[in-house]
Amino acid sequence: MRELQGLHILIVEDDWLLAGDLARYFGNMGAVVLGPAATVEQASTHTDTAEAAILDVNLNGRRVFPIADELMRRGVPFVFFSGDEDIVIPERLRHASNLRKSSDSYAIFDALFPPERFALAGRPPVNLSDNVFSLLPKLRLAARLLLGDVGASDRLVERTLERAIGEIDRRRAGVSTEDWLNGIMRSVARSSGTSLLH
Repeated sequence: MRELQGLHILIVEDDWLLAGDLARYFGNMGAVVLGPAATVEQASTHTDTAEAAILDVNLNGRRVFPIADELMRRGVPFVFFSGDEDIVIPERLRHASNLRKSSDSYAIFDALFPPERFALAGRPPVNLSDNVFSLLPKLRLAARLLLGDVGASDRLVERTLERAIGEIDRRRAGVSTEDWLNGIMRSVARSSGTSLLH
């Protein structure tokens, strides 16, 4: 989850709950979140440093297109993120993805960082299958093989994820998420496996 380490991503969104979710998602991937900005004026203060952007098209009745124009001028990738069906994107900006607010964070990530664009930016392609949610079934199976008890194995997975959160900054580069979590799980099982059975 470190592939976006240090990337400055601008989030322009006037729904503060949604803006917070997006900021947490990209922040957890190592990005430096600019904003979230709820107005065109707030967003304009970040266009010079943004390296990627998510743009809500309708900001309390104002269109985000001036921000998109500036980002396009600088060659910064961006996606439109809209809850409105009837907003027409100007022809000059139609190259950008236009996602509905029902889209999940992975869809936004895919639209913003297709593998070929990410590689061109001098950063390695991101393997989205290497995320914790997709690994949960494997982790649960590994835990059951270690402990043999369903309840204890679920507690082992919980403890593994808790420890992983605390150790994320010490994760060795080049180790896959799956291998890293399995190593933590074996360590937790060795140190407290018997207590998990109760």
